[in-house]
Amino acid sequence: MLGTSSDSKGGIGTVVRGFVEDIHPEGYSFKHIVTHADRGPVAKVSIAGTAFIKCALSMRRGSYDLVHVHSAFGVSFTRSIPFIRMASKRRLPLVNHIHADDWGSFYDEATAEKKRRIAEVYSSCDRIIALSQEWADTLSAVVSEDKIVVLENFSPVYDENYVPDWNGKTVVFMSRLERIKGCDILPDICDKVLARVPDARFLICGEGSMGGILQAKLRERHLEDRVELLGWIGADRKIDILKQGSVFLLPSYGEGMPMCVLEAMGLGLPVVATNVGGIPQLISNMKNGYICDPGDAESISKALIALLGNPKKCAAMSSEAKKSAETRSIASYSKQLKKIYDELLEASC
Repeated sequence: MLGTSSDSKGGIGTVVRGFVEDIHPEGYSFKHIVTHADRGPVAKVSIAGTAFIKCALSMRRGSYDLVHVHSAFGVSFTRSIPFIRMASKRRLPLVNHIHADDWGSFYDEATAEKKRRIAEVYSSCDRIIALSQEWADTLSAVVSEDKIVVLENFSPVYDENYVPDWNGKTVVFMSRLERIKGCDILPDICDKVLARVPDARFLICGEGSMGGILQAKLRERHLEDRVELLGWIGADRKIDILKQGSVFLLPSYGEGMPMCVLEAMGLGLPVVATNVGGIPQLISNMKNGYICDPGDAESISKALIALLGNPKKCAAMSSEAKKSAETRSIASYSKQLKKIYDELLEASC
């Protein structure tokens, strides 16, 4: 298995950590070769170079039956190319597991030459894993549909007995501080909600290019005392922060299948999110949360206000959120992954 370090930030790091610690397809075992980590530029080059050497030696000896690559878009895609080409050249069955919140823009805005390279790289893979049917449909413009399989993310957190504190009226946002995650409308959402529910509070967790802008806009609106910017929250603190929440918020413009939503649902937090990527497969509107249009700060704010003022509604949605998380168990995911591997190895015989 090739991909980022299991302690890397973001959803891919969470998925990889699940593979390393919990995912056990019957009859298979993983050897994780780290191709990337959250380090400085020189260290990143060193890690990628070391990974390439390890792969070259391992594949030459025929030590592995299958290669599973975790990749996304941008630099992540470029970083995956030599590993994909190496496995393809050695005729090893190859799975490319694509994690992306904005893959469509990555492809649509590419030059003709880059589009050709993307198509060539993806076509050399034996299976492309998409996180949702929407992404499968998008990827079908680049690679043959018979190579694409949908594998929705697993829920890494499930606590049947935990009950959130509805009276705490705390909204948790946990993602990168980028526009694609809806950070451009976060100040407006906070302002609208706090005007109607003055004893509410927001915990904004993450870091990114909009961190400074977000801080300045919140200060302009005099919201600093009720909106806390906590920075990036590592795996060791994530559950503790989520347990401070009453509701989870993710107003994205694009998503794959966000692990943060699955983690929140596993603790029974109702989720207010947007109708993008794999989110509609996770959230049933007005059943275990609210689905709103991306960029619609008004409807997102109204959904949060409706939940923060109604503990009974929160409790009902909490129960449904946990049921949804339970169906996405580690065991179920492992069985689905085993099926993908089995079919791929049978076809390669």
